[in-house]
Amino acid sequence: MRRGLSLAGNVLFVFYCTAVGVYLLLRPWSAASAPGAAGISASGFFRGFVSGLGLVHLAVGVADLRSLSRSLEDLPGGDR
Repeated sequence: MRRGLSLAGNVLFVFYCTAVGVYLLLRPWSAASAPGAAGISASGFFRGFVSGLGLVHLAVGVADLRSLSRSLEDLPGGDR
């Protein structure tokens, strides 16, 4: 039971990191954010910073996915 909850939590975390990472990576450069951009949000440095946060989220998601796949391989009956 406890293993299943941990697995579900890890899967949700990977999904969260991937979804937020893609959003933060692409949103600053989309056409929808450009027309009304004013102040700091119009700055290329700020857009790059937000995209960098997206890359960090994606990297954390990939790292957690790797550890999740390794832990699933270690389960009894994991190698079929």
